[in-house]
Parts: sequence; structure tokens; C-alpha cells
Amino acid sequence: MRFSVTRPVLAGVAVGLLLNGCAARSVPRPAGTEIGALPTAQHVLDVLAQRRAAVRSLRAMARLTYTSPEESRKARQLVIVERPDRLRFEILSPFGAVFVLTTADGSLSAWARDEATVYRGAASSANLQRYAQVDLPVATAVDLLLGTPPLRPDPDSVVSADDGAVELWQATGGSVRVAWFSPALEPLRYEQRDADGRVLLRTTFDEYGEHDGVRVATQLGIELPQEARRIAIALNDTEVNPALAATAFALDAPVGSAVVDLDRVPQ
Repeated sequence: MRFSVTRPVLAGVAVGLLLNGCAARSVPRPAGTEIGALPTAQHVLDVLAQRRAAVRSLRAMARLTYTSPEESRKARQLVIVERPDRLRFEILSPFGAVFVLTTADGSLSAWARDEATVYRGAASSANLQRYAQVDLPVATAVDLLLGTPPLRPDPDSVVSADDGAVELWQATGGSVRVAWFSPALEPLRYEQRDADGRVLLRTTFDEYGEHDGVRVATQLGIELPQEARRIAIALNDTEVNPALAATAFALDAPVGSAVVDLDRVPQ
């Protein structure tokens, strides 16, 4: 028997993770700003590292819109994220949570109320894809949700100007990572491309606001252009660096629920 996930699950956890067309979109030009002397690649990476250190975790309510060639759905959910690899998503209804997904310390758990089933397994890209329809490492998903493009500390990175934005380009092992930043070096967009220049993953960061003393993006867009899948995420009631207990990323099986080992179920 092949494992399958119900439509409500797929719609909801397209995880705040991420997903039209392959052509690259122009980067929105930051209003009223001009780039003077270009920063060095190392300076851009240093500022990104500082942002990563400043935004360690986040808790927010999210309005999520998921679109694909097969369907378009909306959901309201609670999102909790903590570096390096902890996630919690709760899809909410007027009658409580209908789906919960957690990852922590290399393990993934998911509960579907309609199925009365808890699924457990490794926090792998394959298992995350079963629910998010996005084949990404959990740590990359955390980086993107916290507004920090997963760039490497690559000394061969190249910086250029692109219509009022700072572009940083990294090419390693036949793949390319490109990120665009505002003149203040706030992330605007991030792409992963293959050796032929096709965009495999695109993420946008918009609507920056100050929350708990830190400016963070509250509008996220994540695309898998090759599959024409997109997730738009609008964050509200955002808390930056809240105190989070380990139990925030734990999922106990409700009484009467079946438990399925994902790592023993054929994909």
C-alpha cells in the first residue's frame, strides 16, 4: 500500500515553505534609494551573518496561499521556527487544529486530525516533501522562513548592481545561488539555479517591519518554478526571538491515534 496524504494536509503544509514560470522576475527597486559604492562580497556576507545571529527564532500567525497546476488553497496557521532545524506548523480551523507538523533534532512528526494518525520519521527532504511538496532540507526551510538566504561563506562570491539592488552571485559544483539585497543590505530575493540557468527555487522577502527591535520581512513568497508551485505567506502578530521550550517542537500522539513510521512506508 502506497502512502498518501489527504488534500487538506497538502494544502496546509505546503509549509510555509515555499512556490510560476521559469523566467526570472525583476527585483523590486527599493523606493527612494540609490546605491553608492558597491560593498564587497565579504561585507554582504558579514551583514547576512549578523542578521542570522540577530533572528534566531520566530513565532507568528500566518495567512498562507498555496497554488499549483492542480489546485489553489488558503489556510490560516501558527508558525514557530528556531535555528537550526526546528519547525512547528499548525493548520487552524474554528474548531481547533486540523493538522500539526513538527521537526526537531533530526526527527519529523505530523498529525492529521481527519485521519486520526500520527506520522513519524526522519526530518529528511523526502519526508518534508510529502507534506510540503517541497524537496528542501529542513535547515534551508528554517533559513528562508527567518528571512536569511542560505548563502555560503564563499570567498569567490561576486557582487554587482542590479537596478537599485545589490546582487551577490555564488557558483559552486555546477549550481548557482543568487541573492539580491536593498542598499541597506536587507534580503529582497533569493534563487537557486542549475548549471543551465533554470531557476529551481525562488524566494522573495517583502514588507519589512520592526518587531522586538529587529527588522524582519513579513511577506514571503516561495516558488518551485519547474513545478509551477507557489506559496505566499503573510505573517501577523510576529514575535522575534521568543523564549521557546523544547515542547514547542514536540508532538504527542492524541489518544486513539494510529502511529505510522514514515521511514518504513514506500514513497
